[in-house]
Amino acid sequence: MSTARAMIATMAKNAPPRALDDAALSDLIAEHTFGALATVKRDGRPHLSTVVYDWDPETRVIRISTTEDRLKVKHVRNNPTVSLYVSSADHWKFAVAEGKAELSEVTRTPDDGDRLYITLRIEKLYGTALDIA
Repeated sequence: MSTARAMIATMAKNAPPRALDDAALSDLIAEHTFGALATVKRDGRPHLSTVVYDWDPETRVIRISTTEDRLKVKHVRNNPTVSLYVSSADHWKFAVAEGKAELSEVTRTPDDGDRLYITLRIEKLYGTALDIA
């Protein structure tokens, strides 16, 4: 049996996914630094980028450092609707943070590489966990 089929067979024997509360979602986001940022392309399809992020749970803000020439910046300028997907290391838990992104001004200091920040102020936060026995 393939690994995928074995996982599916195991999942079928367990309880359905359970919703994570805000505290568990915040903890999951805080435990990791990598996520997948979904932006919207001009044709309406999603564009996914692996990003490193910083999470401020008190203000419910996620910040992503990037450069002005990246596609995600162009997409955010055209449509600020974004989502950040974060998964646990074993992939049995996930969190999704949705909201409108804002772009900072580009820094022009020589040692900063002309970087800017994508700031995501979370409007909706959700996710689930599978309790695999």
